[in-house]
Amino acid sequence: MWICNKRTDKYRKIKRGAKEEVTVEDLLKLMLNFFQEIDKEIKESYEKLSILDLKQQDILHYIEATTLNASGYSKVGKLLKQVRTERREIKNEIEKLELLQKLTNKYNNKMIQGDIIQTLKGLNTINKRQAEPKYTCKTDILTRLEAKDEQIQKQKSNSRWKRIWQ
Repeated sequence: MWICNKRTDKYRKIKRGAKEEVTVEDLLKLMLNFFQEIDKEIKESYEKLSILDLKQQDILHYIEATTLNASGYSKVGKLLKQVRTERREIKNEIEKLELLQKLTNKYNNKMIQGDIIQTLKGLNTINKRQAEPKYTCKTDILTRLEAKDEQIQKQKSNSRWKRIWQ
């Protein structure tokens, strides 16, 4: 669950009492990464699954082609169980990733990645502008004030020079 602190514009992730603060920019970057990388993660998971399938086939062919004693069957059985356990973990991961992919496909149609990128650029521009604020006067009130300050400085400077020369 995410909670926003509007004053500091940071999000806290609530997790079993621990507080972790994430800036809006970081959250948007995570979202962008999520949308851009989900297909790649699914592809990598299927590649891992394929490798595990090949390992399983190798083990099964080894059992079929080799005469084993009880100890040999035990070792091969443990190895097969290990491969099957890894394979199940990958399949469970793929199942979750495919559900998430449905979500990303739905919102990718609405160009959310482009919107996130534009928002990040906009936030970057705002942060730069706010880091170095510049103000253009709308009236001449400050120029009159500055003129008075300059006049006072000239008077002080002139009075110092008069004292030095006297």
